[in-house]
Amino acid sequence: MPYANETHHGRCDGPDIETPGVQIRTMTQDDIERVVGIDAEWSQQRRPNYFALQIKRAREASSLHISLVAEVDAIVVGFAVGTVYYGEFGLLETSATIDAIGVQKRFRGRSVGRALLRQLRLNLAALRVTTVRTEVSWDDFELLGFLQREGFKPATRLCLEAILDPTTPESDGAE
Repeated sequence: MPYANETHHGRCDGPDIETPGVQIRTMTQDDIERVVGIDAEWSQQRRPNYFALQIKRAREASSLHISLVAEVDAIVVGFAVGTVYYGEFGLLETSATIDAIGVQKRFRGRSVGRALLRQLRLNLAALRVTTVRTEVSWDDFELLGFLQREGFKPATRLCLEAILDPTTPESDGAE
């Protein structure tokens, strides 16, 4: 199966009629500003260092990190960043996470997210990944609905967290 950067010189605009005009390619350093802007539309914060690190990781360990962008009319309008795991978290399966995904608000409803996930699935299938996971804020109904339409459902595992106080290293998070 082709990786995004091996298809049509960095583009994947195949015959899928559900995503006409949306082209997917591997994220590059030149895409950071657009990706950071799209991410900030939704998160209300700018994370240029995060995305620069994701691109660096994807270049250095392409079988572990995947960073894609979606273009419409040669303009980056969406992105997806993922990580592959080979047996982490006590699981025996090869799995992946979608660490970040976003589509510019004015391009919502134009199958940009669908095209990104389609290419991400192709890339992950080539790596023999059997499961894709992600985390979503429980009240982000729009993203939850999109992911449900794309075949995601609640996992059988719980994501747990503990609040740490960096000023008190022995803190156990309990109040």
